Amino acid sequence: MWSRSAKKETAMTLMSRRSMIRGSLSLSAAEFLARPYLANADVTTAVVWQVQGFVPEEDAAFRKTVADYEKASGNKINLRNL
Repeated sequence: MWSRSAKKETAMTLMSRRSMIRGSLSLSAAEFLARPYLANADVTTAVVWQVQGFVPEEDAAFRKTVADYEKASGNKINLRNL
């Protein structure tokens, strides 16, 4: 049977400085290679969940703000009421 300290020693010897550097470099390389695909994504529609208020003027002002944003940016907002 292995003692508890021997198990910890074995786990620590499996993880070396070299393996940590290799792992972090591979993660950085994967992020670097995926970045152009994420940056070129054309997302022009967003979904906004809104809790309908008790004051009708507040809801009208929010809808007007969304309409102004859509007009200025060219993006589309899908309003969903809860």
